[in-house]
Amino acid sequence: MKTSKTGLWTCLLAVAGLVGCASAPPPGAGKTEAPERYTDALEAIEQGDRALGRAELIRVLEYCGTSILGERIAISLMTDALDPEHSDPDFAAKLAHAYLSQPYRSAWAEQVATSTYLVARNLGGEVEGEEPIFPSADPEDLPDECREDPTVPNWREPVEIPELSAPSISGRVGDLERTVAELQAELDRVRETLRP
Repeated sequence: MKTSKTGLWTCLLAVAGLVGCASAPPPGAGKTEAPERYTDALEAIEQGDRALGRAELIRVLEYCGTSILGERIAISLMTDALDPEHSDPDFAAKLAHAYLSQPYRSAWAEQVATSTYLVARNLGGEVEGEEPIFPSADPEDLPDECREDPTVPNWREPVEIPELSAPSISGRVGDLERTVAELQAELDRVRETLRP
């Protein structure tokens, strides 16, 4: 299962690269700037097109690296990869690890990345293998457009609070513990009846 998730992200990166080379100029070289591409990618994810949104976020992250915008993108990607409906704890753990391993970080993003890393590892996420691309450079050396922060809070309709579509992990663990306790009690009862 982990192999297929790794394969999925490899395919997404490859498709993003091919689509980018074939149809769209790199950020800054065309009409669409990195901040707009970031907001468009988030909108695609919000509308349910996660493959397109994640692939576009990865492309802009590769361009913006450790800038303000790159940091926002990294956090968006790693937290989205923990969505229970479309989870990829391996990717979340690897990207959080890559972010935390480089020298340019802000305190708020470091806190989010640390928590994300621990949650991803707790869900079985592995960090072995190739890490996602996270270019690390002095933010002052990165393109000006990557220093823009397009995430200023604005008014939005109240969000519909999501519900889990399956029992929670803690609920499933509780059920398993109860089953084990019942089986142990039955085993003890059988042992008692078999005693001479």
